[in-house]
Amino acid sequence: MESESIKKLEARLGLKFKDRAILRQALTHRSAAGESGAGSNERLEFLGDAVVGLVIAEHLYDKYPAYSEGSLAKSKSYIVSEPALAAAALSLGLDEFIHVSPAEGAAGGRRRRSILADAFEAVIGAVSIDSGIRSARRIVRAALAEAIRESAIDEHRGDYKSALQERTQATSRVTPVYQIVREEGRDHEKVFVAQAMAGIEVLGEGTGKSKKEAEQAAALNALHALQDSP
Repeated sequence: MESESIKKLEARLGLKFKDRAILRQALTHRSAAGESGAGSNERLEFLGDAVVGLVIAEHLYDKYPAYSEGSLAKSKSYIVSEPALAAAALSLGLDEFIHVSPAEGAAGGRRRRSILADAFEAVIGAVSIDSGIRSARRIVRAALAEAIRESAIDEHRGDYKSALQERTQATSRVTPVYQIVREEGRDHEKVFVAQAMAGIEVLGEGTGKSKKEAEQAAALNALHALQDSP
């Protein structure tokens, strides 16, 4: 990597490396590191995998004290999955900096999900060595913020009513109820408006072409509201 590229990536990470060689190594795929793999990012990936897992486990444990071990494990599994890590790598633009062999590059390797996910973990490993766990924690939480949000509201699963019930029972032991508050439009293009309720409190409101769809939309909006609340 050229010095200007390193400076560009450092700006995105919000830090300056004391040892830039370790950042170069974090972005070197084994295809560009010789047959032995010496100098590739695989060892840093191993470390980064552990650091990312620790940071996410810490976050979930602190943020959701009422979650069971199973719920914590399910959320963590989603957040540290290959697709989520690859998306985090793209959010930092790591595909611009990954060093692969000419053949791998011609085959689109810099955008390959597995290579992106590995590079993200390797960069986090490099950050933890060079700048410490606090810097690594900041970057992990920022880069994986979308996956953390989706996991918190079970957006990846799509069953928002179940997710909302799990959330409210964990925090206040209340089971949400739903009511259709109005219907709009003509019979053949009717739209239903539903509210998710906890007692007399409206947690969220949503619309849909069926009552079930409206209730799911209300639950999703309630989850967003709860996620955004202090």
